[in-house]
Amino acid sequence: MTLRVESVGDAAVLTLDRPAKHNAIDGGLARALVDAIRAASADPAVRGIVITGAGERTFTSGGDLNMLAELIGSTNEAAEGSPVLAMGEELAACERAEVPVIAAVQGDAYGGGCELLLLCDLVIVESHAQLAFRHAKMGLSPAWGGLTRLVERVGPIEAARLLFTAEKIDAAEALRIGLVNEVVPKGAARARAIARVARIADNPRPTVAALKRGLREVREARRGAATERERAIFVERWGGPDHQQAMSAFLAKGGAGSSSGNPVKRPPG
Repeated sequence: MTLRVESVGDAAVLTLDRPAKHNAIDGGLARALVDAIRAASADPAVRGIVITGAGERTFTSGGDLNMLAELIGSTNEAAEGSPVLAMGEELAACERAEVPVIAAVQGDAYGGGCELLLLCDLVIVESHAQLAFRHAKMGLSPAWGGLTRLVERVGPIEAARLLFTAEKIDAAEALRIGLVNEVVPKGAARARAIARVARIADNPRPTVAALKRGLREVREARRGAATERERAIFVERWGGPDHQQAMSAFLAKGGAGSSSGNPVKRPPG
């Protein structure tokens, strides 16, 4: 099983459960996550969705590199990265859900893991966690809307720093720049997120749903063609020399770790 689904009070708690793979997201996990989000959104008893990860080390390290390696050089469609882009479109179910989606970040988040955070309405991160947009290290740009949403969340100057350097930042820094909502002690993110859902449940579900829809529609109106341009940049980089070199280095290490953010060892600072 790669996804655990629990009902806790007013919350549906979805736990990414691939600790041996740093909770990396492959096609199966992405489908399971999207299905669970849609089911929870349709359940009138659910007032919020909490996404967290198994273990203390990693929330999610992003897209599974073993899966991505199989796509390169296969069909023409896969060679252009279309399946990866499609995963991002599906994961946008976080934004389209009728109830708020809260990320309870109990460990590090890298690459696509940070893009998943940007799809959530609220982000609660534990004090020991580190975050990094590691795409440049893989010769890629974000595939799941992370470039556009990162600019929305932290502004163009901080977005440029995080993307150009691919450096890790700690939880306090993430809070300072507005990437996350709240920092809590180690081990407290899940309970805090569930408590947030309980507070949200004090308000009428249809009203909260309308507010969430309004926020999403405002963002989409302001984006214009931004996401289409972002997708084009990803397609341009996918399978290029920088990407091929990074994937070859990953495969030379035996394909361990299977994530765009945290292959084999914790990335250097």
